[in-house]
Amino acid sequence: MGFTSRKRRASDTDYKAPSSVVKRLKLSEEVQSTPIQHNRGITLQEESDDPLPPSSAPSSPVFWDDNNEPERSEKSPVRPMSPLNLDFSPLPTTPPGNSPDGPLTSPFIPSPVKPYGGRPRVSAPHRNPRGTRDLQKQPEWRAAKLQKARQEAEAVERALAEKEQEFKAKEKQKLQNVVHGFVRNTMQGGTSLQEILDAMFSINEDDPQITGVFSKFFRAHGATLMEKVAERAPQEADLFSSRHIADLVAQEGQAIQNLLTRDTSTKVSDLLSSFNMQGLSDKLREVAPTMWGILVAVSTVEEEGHETTRRDRSLVFTTVCAMMSLLRSQKANNFQAIIALFLLGSGAAKREIEVFAHAGISLSYKSVMNYIKTLSQEGIRQFRAVFRSCMCSIVWDNLNIAFRVESQRLDSKNHFDNGTTATLIPVYNPFTGSSRTLRGTLPLSMKPERTSSNSTFSWTAADTLPSPTDAAKLDECLRWQLKDNALQHIPEFAHLRAMLGRCPEVEQIQVHKTEQYPLPAMHEDESSIDGTLAVYEAIFRHLETSSEDLEDHGLVISHGDLLTDNLVNTIEASRRNTPDVLESTRALTRLFGIFHAKMAGNRLVVNEHWGKPNATIPGGLCWEHTQLLQRKPISAGWKSKKAAPWKPCHELLQISTAGHVRDAFRICCGAASFTEWASKATISDFEQVADKVYASLYTTAAYDQACSVQEAHRDPAFENSVLYNRDSLLYLLLVSSIKAGDIGRVVLIFRIWAVMMRTPKTMPKYADAFFETLGRLKSYNPVLRKFLLHNWLVNLRGIIDGFKEVDLLQEHQNFWAKIIYNAKGVNRSWEWLSRITVCIFVLRDAMKTVQSTFKIPDYGTKHTVPDMKNEILRVAEALEKDRLQELWSERPWKEDVERVRDLLEEGSNYLNSRGAFSRFTEPSVTYEVVASGSDALEKGTGGQMDDEEENHHEDYDVTREDLEMDDEEPYGMLDTILRAATDMVEET
Repeated sequence: MGFTSRKRRASDTDYKAPSSVVKRLKLSEEVQSTPIQHNRGITLQEESDDPLPPSSAPSSPVFWDDNNEPERSEKSPVRPMSPLNLDFSPLPTTPPGNSPDGPLTSPFIPSPVKPYGGRPRVSAPHRNPRGTRDLQKQPEWRAAKLQKARQEAEAVERALAEKEQEFKAKEKQKLQNVVHGFVRNTMQGGTSLQEILDAMFSINEDDPQITGVFSKFFRAHGATLMEKVAERAPQEADLFSSRHIADLVAQEGQAIQNLLTRDTSTKVSDLLSSFNMQGLSDKLREVAPTMWGILVAVSTVEEEGHETTRRDRSLVFTTVCAMMSLLRSQKANNFQAIIALFLLGSGAAKREIEVFAHAGISLSYKSVMNYIKTLSQEGIRQFRAVFRSCMCSIVWDNLNIAFRVESQRLDSKNHFDNGTTATLIPVYNPFTGSSRTLRGTLPLSMKPERTSSNSTFSWTAADTLPSPTDAAKLDECLRWQLKDNALQHIPEFAHLRAMLGRCPEVEQIQVHKTEQYPLPAMHEDESSIDGTLAVYEAIFRHLETSSEDLEDHGLVISHGDLLTDNLVNTIEASRRNTPDVLESTRALTRLFGIFHAKMAGNRLVVNEHWGKPNATIPGGLCWEHTQLLQRKPISAGWKSKKAAPWKPCHELLQISTAGHVRDAFRICCGAASFTEWASKATISDFEQVADKVYASLYTTAAYDQACSVQEAHRDPAFENSVLYNRDSLLYLLLVSSIKAGDIGRVVLIFRIWAVMMRTPKTMPKYADAFFETLGRLKSYNPVLRKFLLHNWLVNLRGIIDGFKEVDLLQEHQNFWAKIIYNAKGVNRSWEWLSRITVCIFVLRDAMKTVQSTFKIPDYGTKHTVPDMKNEILRVAEALEKDRLQELWSERPWKEDVERVRDLLEEGSNYLNSRGAFSRFTEPSVTYEVVASGSDALEKGTGGQMDDEEENHHEDYDVTREDLEMDDEEPYGMLDTILRAATDMVEET
């Protein structure tokens, strides 16, 4: 089969095929113009994007020469042949994207311009996805994108800024045109600025809408306008500001005056109780902001490196405002009255008060004395109102004052006066927890009628000592006291202190705040029966109480020391048949003072364990420790001519007992180094050793075991040490129980002391007081008994561990009345004392309030237990050296040791006697039958104690050092305060 013929294509005579030379020239020019930094070049093998002619037969090649040149134009890329030898070899080809030898396609630099158009080669590098993903993970990729975004954002911000500046310029030009037009109009005789402002404010009166617009504008921009005015016309601005501020400050001065002026019905006591410097500063800042701002500006120094003052600016500003207010009105003296009473209570002299008065800080001395009179009258009205509103208890004590005169005359000589002070205390309700008890809660019928001269009640031998249950509770409390003493005074046990809980409770008084209202001092000597009757009548006369009112009130709890308790008991016995409630004293229910009982227990321990003075051998623990610690010599022991002072003896027992405890732990721990063992001991180790210490050195059983050996092997020094440990630990438990307010523990200790004090030649009167008081309490109605027990202690601050004895409270009042507020001038009198005693605690509280408000350091060195570490360590070392707490049968000087008595055993022997507490079981005094309402006459005194059983130094006068042991009372500045006594009553 032959080939088919093909169709002849069109003629290409009119077609001019592109010359290879021209094409190469064009490509060479474009290639040479391409930046050299691109990674991939353009090859000559690439086809042109020029449109191809219609399909035709290929024509013969045309070569350009001098006779056949192409047409040239300005736009034609064809140029004459270069005379140079050109290299027309192909450019090297671009390596593939995944070639490890060559660089990858760069996405960071734009693609080169292609000569004939076409898509960019690297706009979206999709030809190597894996390589692209790897590139995107590199920091350069991210940095490039971030830089590009940042540049775009900056460009947008620049554009916006330019637009804003352009807009502001247009607005500024518009405002300038308005201002220029207004000024041009004014200069040409048009409307002035003053006329426009007047018109604006005159229109405001008729158009509320315009008024609101202007008010809103001035509130928003008034300060700016004032600043502009002050810049252009400072003198006129200052003149206007001075006038305006003067009017404003005058208004604020009136507000300050109103604030510091009290109503005529305001009590001085309320003014004192409500005084709060910080609250006053806040109110002054509120009612007088301009004045306060001026004071701040005047007193502020804005200099670099200037030291800020340590003074509280608000206190200074408040004082300044109060001083200026007094110039406006003498009645605006609230602040000055507080300061004046503070100065008076702090012991400032008359001349000092007058200086402060002239300076405007205080009132004059005469005004202060008028305030004292007013304050005293308010106090009298207050305690009368309290007695009419709730049930109350009364505590009183004798006040002995030595009056001395400068020039003696027949009617004016040095003399010694005896008086009495008293305090009214609302009864705390233990059933409801209220600090006050409704009248009639304890009616007179709750108290058993008295049928004999002695206070008799039913009792058995079981009532003389604690029951087995109570004994177990007391034993547990003594163990806790031993552990607490060790943790508090042995530094090596510091890491265990927080692990010991509180002492086990027996009968805890709930924490409450006790109120107290002092009564006027009475010039009546209570040391006799007639004097006690006079005091009793004077107290109820001050209370304005009748028999009917007293019967409506109910029982009145009476507190006092041993003398007061015995005298009231005698009066009650002598008037038991009197029908009148007030005259018979039937409403009084006696409670023996715990503070005097505590001091008696202290003397009991110290006197019995005092030892033989000046002895050359150890064994007399108290006297020996006094010498060892180089303390001031004191008189103690049962043979002493006067009672041992309480404070030195109390501190001696604290230090000595702590030393005994340390040495006892050293003995019982079983370690070669006590310090090392104690610092690493766990609470379990501590508890175990503490129980061993208590059982072997602090119990009667340990003493009996030491005495059970043969006489030749007995160690009197060790036996004395065990008895001393037991007795002193019992005393310290009483001290902590009083502070904690556990009246149940106090009663248990009193039961032990009632037996111990019955040892011959000790303290039988206190033993009888303990036994009689506890016996009466047991015989009372349970409700009455709980009321009496829970009102045996007071808590003036209402805090945990803030309880104290009621009779101690009265001793504090006596001290303030006798020492501090006892005037030494010629005009002093009992009238002055009766007035000032009502205000004692109010003035003391004013001192505390002002002092704390002005952040003044405390009155002096507030009483705290001093660091006894060195003294305790010295006692422990002496005990270790002499082995006094170790049973040493071969002790060389044991025959010379003076044995102490086991007070508990000796007192128990009294209970086995025939006449034990006989005065409380049967009448010991008989009386004639007399008419009703008359005092019974004593005929016999059977059953009295034998003289040889009494100790003639049981009574003890409380001293200033004793009262300073109470950390609530401000006795640190007494020397300064005493100087005020000379001038205090010259203006009575």
